[in-house]
Amino acid sequence: MASATSARTEESTTGTQCRTVAPHVSAALSDMVEGDLKARAELENILHTEHLTGASLLPDPLPAVPAARAAHPGLERLDDDTRRILLTAAVAVIDRAEVLLAAAGADIEDLVSGPAGDYLHLVGGRFSFRDQRVRQIVHDDADLAARTAAHVGLANTLRGSGRAEVALWHTALSTMEGDPLLADGLVELAERHLARGDTARAHEVAREAVSQGTGATRRRAGAVASRAALLGGHVHDAISFARQAGDAVPTLTAALALRDGDPDPGLADVLGSEHDRGALRAAVGALAVLHADVEKAAAALAEVLPDVAPARREGCWFEAPGCVSPLVEAHLRVVQALVATRSGELDRAAGVLADAARRLPVALAFGGLGVALARRLDLVRTGSVSTATRALEASSAGAAAAVVRAAQLGDKAVEATRAGRHVQAATFLCLAAERGGAELRAWWLPTPDPAELFLRAGQQRAARRHLAQLRAAVLGPAPRVAGLRMKLDLARAEVALAEPGVLRRAAERAVEVSQTVGSTFERGLTEVVIARALERHGHDSEAAAHLLAARALFVESGALAFLPDRRSPHGAGRRSERQANADADGAANTPEVATAENVTRLDVERQERGARAAEAVRDRFAHWGELLTERELDVARLVAQGRTNRQVAERLYVSVRTVEVHLGRVFRKLGVRSRTELAVLAYRTA
Repeated sequence: MASATSARTEESTTGTQCRTVAPHVSAALSDMVEGDLKARAELENILHTEHLTGASLLPDPLPAVPAARAAHPGLERLDDDTRRILLTAAVAVIDRAEVLLAAAGADIEDLVSGPAGDYLHLVGGRFSFRDQRVRQIVHDDADLAARTAAHVGLANTLRGSGRAEVALWHTALSTMEGDPLLADGLVELAERHLARGDTARAHEVAREAVSQGTGATRRRAGAVASRAALLGGHVHDAISFARQAGDAVPTLTAALALRDGDPDPGLADVLGSEHDRGALRAAVGALAVLHADVEKAAAALAEVLPDVAPARREGCWFEAPGCVSPLVEAHLRVVQALVATRSGELDRAAGVLADAARRLPVALAFGGLGVALARRLDLVRTGSVSTATRALEASSAGAAAAVVRAAQLGDKAVEATRAGRHVQAATFLCLAAERGGAELRAWWLPTPDPAELFLRAGQQRAARRHLAQLRAAVLGPAPRVAGLRMKLDLARAEVALAEPGVLRRAAERAVEVSQTVGSTFERGLTEVVIARALERHGHDSEAAAHLLAARALFVESGALAFLPDRRSPHGAGRRSERQANADADGAANTPEVATAENVTRLDVERQERGARAAEAVRDRFAHWGELLTERELDVARLVAQGRTNRQVAERLYVSVRTVEVHLGRVFRKLGVRSRTELAVLAYRTA
């Protein structure tokens, strides 16, 4: 999840503070200071902790810090007319050039060839600041009288052009004392912003209404400000305004629940727009069916994702379509990333989550599920947790939900597995299962296979107990509802503990279940379990083919940290429990995080090994080119790797029916009767 504007927890340039900055706040600060690292560090030192974690809305404009002023020394020499134009542009909420000129008493030449043109960008009759730092400096340097005059000019201009609602905003900001007569209109204006998903504008306008209003109007304004703050992810502001309002009980309840890490904070009772209601229904519905039917979950999201965030220019009130509020979109994007993870497309999942974290309060979604997913994706893809993810975790509003704490134990199991500390890994996995890990497995977070992990830890008895529990759950006289997750765990456990005579049949069954799951990652993990079982029984050459397939599948899914090595497991696979425990005891002296140099070197080596493995597997398909057309070969390769027909269609940009036709031809030409036989032919023949 790392990015140029990734959030961080680090010492500031003064060396006196160590402050957490949420990823979306970090990205916003970077945009507002044009990527000036020194200016951003100075801002981080003077802003409140609530601002930096996203719990409170950032000031607009931001304060002008010394580094910003140093970048624009020429602003000190501006003439009065230019300064008036720039100040009017700084406080305007409509970006039309004709409004700016009329309000500032200027003409077009002042923008085209005058000094103001050096700081404003003019395109298509609209203006914007070339550098947001100029806006901050001009606003900071203006006294109260100058700012009031700028708002008066804008209010008069907008009122004369029939834009009474926007004129009301500038009128409110031009009053030297509060005017209760303005408050009702401001509340209506805030509600209109909120209905369109513009929570920041709604928050600002409602907050102004609170300062102008009295009595019932003031309480109503506080309730709107609280709801806008909540849906923007600003939990601290939401709680503060809800308590002031007195009658914003649903909002206060939801805000407190979010702060406490409740995965179900009751947002449905707070939402007002159909955009938000539809998006939240889709997110919750997709999450509910994800464990059993990834295609159904993806379809639920597909109905709302195209309309989630239509393009909207900054500074334009009501000129663009409404959109989903940030908090609801954060829930939706976390589920979208989880659906991609469930399909084994870990790089795509990480991309969705990283983009969301740069824009949205992801840490609040589903009690911190987005944080848990970000950590797991980092560990599985690169082997370490990124700085951005650590900042995301540190900026959470409060305590994580139980399922997220279970995920943290699962993370420790992944880390221990990578380090070869299998006893530790098995212990952490058991603890995770006791504390909610079963739910996480139903959401398909990438995890080592439990049975295989027990065996590698030398815990035969634990492995057999695990197998017996799975059989009772799936096949017993009173079986629980057995989803794909449990069936796959059972199939793998039977492979791991199979006797030589039934091993190959158990392996075929595990591959068949894996293909039903439709996850490239899970297919790769199944191949690893089969390979280790074959190695334990001395079938090293067959095991090598399965390891090769596993490597290619992990490379495709993005799980580079899970790439199996090429060593014979006679040492590793049959290590005694005493030796495994010795490894665990030595872990206390092992650094938790590798150095940047080592991580880079190891990542490069993994990528090179993965690329070689992928190329080797592609060579296995090459001889099919004599029998199949190019498109049939594409279909055959993807199906053999465990893709469903729908996933193949999406990858090749064709219809599902076209995939079915090509697959039928592939079966006939290659003499196979099922997807399982196709996978066997692909990966297990020389």
